[in-house]
Amino acid sequence: MPNLNDIDFSVSSVFQTRLAKAFQGDTRSKAEIAKDIGISKDVFIRAIRTGLIPSTRTLIRIADYLEESVDYLLGLSDENTTKKTLDNISFIQRLEQLKTQANKKYGTIAAEIGISRSQFSTWKQKNYIPSLEICYQLSLYFQISLDRLLARE
Repeated sequence: MPNLNDIDFSVSSVFQTRLAKAFQGDTRSKAEIAKDIGISKDVFIRAIRTGLIPSTRTLIRIADYLEESVDYLLGLSDENTTKKTLDNISFIQRLEQLKTQANKKYGTIAAEIGISRSQFSTWKQKNYIPSLEICYQLSLYFQISLDRLLARE
């Protein structure tokens, strides 16, 4: 995996290229594609035209629709493997599993990756998925792919 400082989580030419390639030859309008994916037309257009990376949840929807790896779409891997979000596990459940397997406390993890401990509670209470930057930091911390962290297998 590339170093966190080497990645721009706002705009990516690799993301733009891989997204454009996935929809190459699709005769539907951008609005129709976005509706089928379940995302905003504007978000889809910005992603495919400029490589603007959407929120983590929206990125997961795109990856699920394409049945591709988030890591691949972002250029973190050159391996284009079929992935789909698991129905029986959420992001916070996966995080809890990883925390338990690593025998760590949320306070320790937070301190080691540079976020506040209270963020874990917010994610759990609001069924929230953090930013890609934080997800990537967590994937590095646990030495796993973003797909695994995001409960996509």
